[in-house]
Amino acid sequence: MDLRALTVAIMHRFRQDGIVKNPNVIEQSGVLPYKAGVQAQKYVQIIHFIPEATNRLLDDNIITDIERCTLHFMLSSSIEMYERGDESKVCRLSTGFFRSVRSVISNYSINTNLNMHDDVETLTPEQIDVITNNKDEVTKHMFDPNAMYSEFPPNHPKTARLVDKPLSSCPVENGVIKTAWGPVSAGPLISGIAAGLQPEDIALSEILSEDNAERRENLSNLSLDNKWIATITGDLAEVILMQGPTNNKDEMFIVGVDGNWNSSTMPRWYFLTNNSKLQFTAAEIRGDIDGFILAREIEDLFSKVPKLRLSQILDLYYSSRGLFNPTIRACNRKTLFQTTINSNQMSDQTFSASLVLEEYLHKATINDDKMKNFATQATEQLALYVDSMDNDLSCNKIETGNFDDVIQIAVDLTIIIDITWSFDEIQSIIANILDKIDINQYNSQLTIINGHDGSIMLNTTNITNGTNFDLPKSLDKLCVLEKKKLNDTRYGLGNAKSDVVLIIPRTSPISISDKEYCKKWIKEMREQVPDVTLLMLTYGSIDRWTELLSSTDLFAITATSDIGSSATITKLISRIKQVPQRLINTQCGDNYTIIGNSNSFIDYIEPNTTVSYRMHPNYFFSTQSDHVSKITIQSDDNLKVCKSRSFQIINETNDCVSINNNAHTIEFSCGDAGLIHFCNPLYLLIIANSSTTNFKYGPDECRFPHMIKYTISYENLVCESNANINMLNIFVLVISMIYTFL
Repeated sequence: MDLRALTVAIMHRFRQDGIVKNPNVIEQSGVLPYKAGVQAQKYVQIIHFIPEATNRLLDDNIITDIERCTLHFMLSSSIEMYERGDESKVCRLSTGFFRSVRSVISNYSINTNLNMHDDVETLTPEQIDVITNNKDEVTKHMFDPNAMYSEFPPNHPKTARLVDKPLSSCPVENGVIKTAWGPVSAGPLISGIAAGLQPEDIALSEILSEDNAERRENLSNLSLDNKWIATITGDLAEVILMQGPTNNKDEMFIVGVDGNWNSSTMPRWYFLTNNSKLQFTAAEIRGDIDGFILAREIEDLFSKVPKLRLSQILDLYYSSRGLFNPTIRACNRKTLFQTTINSNQMSDQTFSASLVLEEYLHKATINDDKMKNFATQATEQLALYVDSMDNDLSCNKIETGNFDDVIQIAVDLTIIIDITWSFDEIQSIIANILDKIDINQYNSQLTIINGHDGSIMLNTTNITNGTNFDLPKSLDKLCVLEKKKLNDTRYGLGNAKSDVVLIIPRTSPISISDKEYCKKWIKEMREQVPDVTLLMLTYGSIDRWTELLSSTDLFAITATSDIGSSATITKLISRIKQVPQRLINTQCGDNYTIIGNSNSFIDYIEPNTTVSYRMHPNYFFSTQSDHVSKITIQSDDNLKVCKSRSFQIINETNDCVSINNNAHTIEFSCGDAGLIHFCNPLYLLIIANSSTTNFKYGPDECRFPHMIKYTISYENLVCESNANINMLNIFVLVISMIYTFL
C-alpha cells in the first residue's frame, strides 16, 4: 500500500475516539462496561470527510494482535474521568481547585472534608415506604427533612438513589505520545496527514439540508476543508458546542489543559492537571497544529516522492532536521502557527465545523450569529494559548552545532546487565538509552547479555535466573561473540557499525582474582578485537572499576532518584556517539589470515550531517616502510572528506577535500613505526553540508529518500594483529637466546 492508502486505512481501522468506561455497569460475562462518549460522536462525523477506498482496505494479517492494539491505543483519544484510587501518588497538580461530584448520601460522600451540603433534600427508604403504603395518611411532620432515621446502606435494594462516582483530580488522557517537543495527541496528527493526502473542500449546502431559503443561501457561501476539521477546527467546534451554552456572559473559553507523564523514561500514562473543560487539551493542540502543518505540505511532497513512508514523515518532522526543510519541524510549530495560519480563515472554518457537528454535540440551540461569535472567541483563545507555549523545546535550543548533534550514528550495541537490578530500574535505564540512540532497522542493532551466565537474553523468556554478577564469565562469552562478528565480515562489506559494549553492574562486588582476570582479558581483547569500545554505567562509586576502564568510559548513577535520569544517560550517549564506525578488511576474519578480497561498500548520509569512520592499524600496518594503503571515496553529489590520524583533532582538521561527481583517493601508512601499537589509526569524516532536494532512493535502500550516496573502496590492505606480532616477537626472542648460548 502506498502512503495515501495506508494512512487513510489506519485512521478508519484503528482510531476509535471517545471510548469511556461507565462506572455504573457491573462487569460480567458478555457485558463490557464501556460506551461511546462525546469524542466518539465527533470523530464519527469527522472521518466522513476522509473517505476510504473500498478496494484498498487494510489487511489485518500484516500486523500482530499486539501491534493492532498498540495502534488503537496510540491513535484513539479519550479521557478516563473517574477516580482511580491512585491520585495521591500520581497527581502532580498545578492548581488546587478541581470539580468533584457530590454524593446525595452525605454519610458516604467523598467530600465531607469540604464542608459541602447536598443541594436537595432526599427521602430515606423508610419514608418512601410510608409514601407508597399510606398515600392518604401522610402528615407533614413525618417528612421533616431534619428528622433522624436510620438509613439502609447504599447498596441496599431499597436505596433508590444513584451514588455518582467521584471524578479524578488528574484524569488520564489516552492517545497521547511523548516527544521531545511536548506531548502530542496522535489521532489528529495522523488524521491531518490523511486529509492532506486526500483533500476535500465541500460546500455546506451539500451537507446540511435547510428549508429556510435565506439560510440555505448563506450555507451555500460556506465550505468545509477536511484538513481543518480533521485537526484544529474540529476540536474548536467541540469547545464552542460544549462550553459556549454553559459559560457565563463574560466567561472565556478554556483551551490547553496540560498534563504530566507518569515517568520521563517509561511514559505510559498521561495525567491531566484539571478535570473540567477538557474539550481541547494541550496535547490535542500540539497534535492538531502538527497535523495541519503536515496536511498542507504532504500532497505536493507525495507527488515528488511516491515511495514516501509515514514513518519517514514522522521521523523527520519530529527531529532537528525537519521534513526535507529545516522550517517544517516540530520545534517550529509555534512560529508556523503564528506566521502561516490565517486567523480569519481559521475562524470561518471553525464556524463551518460547528454547524456540521452541532446536531451531535449540542447542549442547546445556538443561532448562526451567536455561533459565529463563539467561533471568533474560540480562535482568539487558541491564538493566545499558542503565544504562551514557551515551555516546549525550541529550535534554538537544539541547534548547538556540537559534533554530537550532527553525527549520524550507526551502532552495534551489546549490553551486559547485572540481573540484581530490579526489572523497573533496568527497564528504565535501557529504554532511555535506546530512545536517545535512536535504534532503528537501518543503522543499529542491539544484543543484551545476562551478566550472570553470559547468555543472550533478548530472545529468552527466563531472564531472572541467577543472583549474582559474573563479569569474567560474561567477558568470555563476549569474546566468542566478537570473534564471530569478525568472521562474519569475511562475507560482508568493507564497513561495520560502531562496536560498543556497555556493562551495567549494580552493587555486586568483584574479587581481586576476578579483577585481575578481567584486566588481562580486556588487554587481549584490545589486541584481537581492537574496534570494540568498552563502557560502563554503574550504580554508586566508580572506584572499583577504575583499574579496568579509563575515567572517560565510566559513568555513575549515584542515587536511586538518578536511575535512568537524563543527565547521566546524556553523557553516556554523547560518549557512544563519539565511537566511529568501522572500516575493515574483509579478508582478515578473527585470525587475521588473508582469504578472498577487500570488499568495497556503499553508504548513505543525510544532508547536514556527518559520518565518522576509523580504520585500525591491523588493516594497514607493515614492517616495510614503503608500504602504502589507499582508500577511495566516490560520490555523484557534493560531499566533503576529511582525514586525520587523531580522533581528538578530527573535528578541527583542515585536511579536507570536496568531491562532487568525482573520486578522491587517500594514501596512508604506518611510516617508520616498528610496532603496530606505535601506529595511529586512520580517521575519516564524510560531511554533507548541502540541503539536497533530490529524492533518489526508496526505503529498501536507505532510511530517507533525500540521503546522499557514496562508495568507499580499498587498495593494499593487510591483516595484522598485535597479538600475532607479539607471539612472533616471543618466538624470535627465544631463537635469539638459543643462538646466543650455543
